[in-house]
Amino acid sequence: MSKWFRHCAFAFVPAATALFAAAPAHAAWQEGVNYGGSTIMHLYVPTKVDASPGIVVALHYCGGNAGNAHPWFQSLSDMYGFIVIAPGAGGNCFDATPARSGERDAITKMVSYVVSKNNADPKKVFAAGASSGACMTQALLAAYPDVFAGGSVLAGVPAGAWTGGNAYGWSTPSKTAEQWGDIVRNADKGFTGTRPRLQLWHGTGDTTLTYSQNFPAEVLQWTNVLGVSDANATKSSFKAQDTWARTSYKDASGTVVLETDVAEGVPHDLSGRGLWPDVVRFFGLDMDSPGTGGGTGGTGGTGAGGASASAGSSSGGVSNSAGAANSGGGSTSVAGSTAVAGSTGVAGSSNVAGAPSGAAGSSAVGGTSSGSAGAGTAGTKPAAGGSSAAGSGSSSDDGGGCSVSSGRGAGQSRGALVGLLVAGLAAVVRRRRSAA
Repeated sequence: MSKWFRHCAFAFVPAATALFAAAPAHAAWQEGVNYGGSTIMHLYVPTKVDASPGIVVALHYCGGNAGNAHPWFQSLSDMYGFIVIAPGAGGNCFDATPARSGERDAITKMVSYVVSKNNADPKKVFAAGASSGACMTQALLAAYPDVFAGGSVLAGVPAGAWTGGNAYGWSTPSKTAEQWGDIVRNADKGFTGTRPRLQLWHGTGDTTLTYSQNFPAEVLQWTNVLGVSDANATKSSFKAQDTWARTSYKDASGTVVLETDVAEGVPHDLSGRGLWPDVVRFFGLDMDSPGTGGGTGGTGGTGAGGASASAGSSSGGVSNSAGAANSGGGSTSVAGSTAVAGSTGVAGSSNVAGAPSGAAGSSAVGGTSSGSAGAGTAGTKPAAGGSSAAGSGSSSDDGGGCSVSSGRGAGQSRGALVGLLVAGLAAVVRRRRSAA
């Protein structure tokens, strides 16, 4: 072997080694956890846990199961060190009755289990869900304001409007803000503490849990409960897959206690539209770091979607555009993919070889989340270090119920880059043999 050949061949080794070494180690989901209750519990504890980890309860949609919520926060959990609980509904849907009993009580027992077993912070407990899970989130915040610090609602109904129990059903009659607020206050009449913060998302094209009937009622309810109004609200926008009109309501201390987000024409299923990083930003969990120094915090209401993230940083809610390179010393880009050498989040934070936009049902978080059928550019904006998987799954919104389906897949940008390296090495060998 000539010196020239050895030099060229071995030049590939450090890059390939870096790709494998930089790949994050993922923990495994624990299913059927015995926490002392009968409602199904799945648990995800990342390999590197924050010193005082928060908890996110991820609540699936009607017709789904605990496993459908696995990909929503897994990559973000790995990044920031919080713990994820994924409950399973006892029927087709969660029973989102705002009462301190039933599935709501079981979920609080799951939280207590994790606080005890994993040294989690009881002041950093949050709930988030889509569709039925969104309805359940509001029920949990109403009934257990002493347990939850906040929640994020992706296309739900106001607390008290869910009528189906474990089946699909809702009714949102006309009520005053005070009447809607009383439903929340009566769910735990003895509570006198600080109410949980809330983030609401709804697309105007939602015909399942209809936008025109539910979103205004949600805003009436929670502005009343939290004691805020348009007088102490600010307007901005947030860009993920869609552009969202955001209103942020501050309390007397200047804390944003309610955030409402509306997107024109967006349908019911929001689980695959790249919103989960901004949910984590709203919870404040992007400020945590499991000993890696990562995470610069969220960008607030501006939500500069499509901006590239600097190497080693991860702003909640800021997503990379398709094929846009991360900035960072020593980083190189390959065929439209983002940084390989010298940047953190190597080969797992980018689209590879210019993955096409408009890949319906492709992944937005960690390469495993489901997208919406006809979801535009869902697969071209990887969030928080996750790789895009074109066509990794699809979800339906047929308007005939509250269920969505979720496929699971993972685009392996690391594997594609390794393939490029191997192909390059093969070319070197062929060229050398021809010269001989």
